[in-house]
Amino acid sequence: MKNAHIRVLVILAILSLVGIIGTQVFWLNRAIAQQDQVFNHNVQVALRNVVESLCEANGKDFPSINPIEQVSGNYFIVRTNDKIDLTNLEYLISAEIKKRAITQDFEYGVYDCANNQMVYAENVNLEYAEDRDPIPVLKNDEYYFGVYFPEKSRNLFAGFDLWKFTTAISLVVIIFFGFALFVILRQKRLSEVQKDFINNVSHELKTPLATLTLASSTLNERTAEKDKKYVGIIQKEVGRLQKNVEDILHSALLDSDRKIQKESVDLGDFLERLIDDVREEYASSMIGWDLKLNGVSNLKSNQTLLENVLRNLIDNAVKYGAKNIEMKVSQDSKKTMISVIDDGVGIESKHHKKIFRKFYRIPEPNNQHNQKGFGLGLHIVSSLIRKLGGKIQLESEPGKGSTFKITLPNG
Repeated sequence: MKNAHIRVLVILAILSLVGIIGTQVFWLNRAIAQQDQVFNHNVQVALRNVVESLCEANGKDFPSINPIEQVSGNYFIVRTNDKIDLTNLEYLISAEIKKRAITQDFEYGVYDCANNQMVYAENVNLEYAEDRDPIPVLKNDEYYFGVYFPEKSRNLFAGFDLWKFTTAISLVVIIFFGFALFVILRQKRLSEVQKDFINNVSHELKTPLATLTLASSTLNERTAEKDKKYVGIIQKEVGRLQKNVEDILHSALLDSDRKIQKESVDLGDFLERLIDDVREEYASSMIGWDLKLNGVSNLKSNQTLLENVLRNLIDNAVKYGAKNIEMKVSQDSKKTMISVIDDGVGIESKHHKKIFRKFYRIPEPNNQHNQKGFGLGLHIVSSLIRKLGGKIQLESEPGKGSTFKITLPNG
């Protein structure tokens, strides 16, 4: 994944999480504010009813000026400037509060208007009645009382269990996101280190291999006949090492963002030269070769990569027992079809998709791999075909050989 893509992914994920949390906070504040307004309104209506009851008991009219004042979020004072019967006051407040569906405990106190001193106070638990000291009788006629709800804020917030649950989920998501981001970045860093290592090692190996190839060829020309067998072994093994290094280099190329350069390829000439080369290369294997060209012309592609694809398919066929290899090529106005057909051991259908995976090798009895390699060949073939804008299909049955069908765009 490109760095730009990762940055966009991270930014979008962070914006999404910030949006979710911001929305939750916004609706929580709004819900608490609305619930607070409802609570304040209900308390004021309840206390207004208490004042009406007190005025009625004292034979007075309801005050023309609103007697209820909210001093703070959870404290209300009621100015009656009249007699207050302490015996009935607590009952009236409790009854009116319960009538308005308020279940919070409260404290109340009665103040003397003349000197603004508290003359009586009590804590009220709405669930059960407590033993009380004798209630005094107030002597003066001018008093006011205050009502205080000590647990208002906590009780308002206690009703948001769903919000707490969603917040917990959001925190879990954020933690997992952070962990996933850490893993992605770490894997990306390891992948870059791995690609650099593969490129460096491959290039370091190519130089001594080229030197060994040249030296073994020269030695083969000058050595006595009895030693040429061992020189041939050296050349064969050097060739195999070169093939492995090329596979590793192509694998690294496929993982990079390097753009594939295309040029016009004379398909007929290119394939005839390729078949001549592999016929000479596998001359000792007694393999039958057949090339069928059906009205082919030029193809816009990358000749080096296309040759690598076809050589991999041919090498694979030879490796797995093919004695006859046929290549069929046809074209229409838009695409080119190339089929590589062999009579080798064939492949079971359950492996058809898996064999194009990186490092995948078809299991053999007792987990042995008699054929050497890294499991990169067909992965490279499939990946190079995609790089060239085409696709590849496999038709195969055990004992009936295999057919690899390649479709490439002409342009």
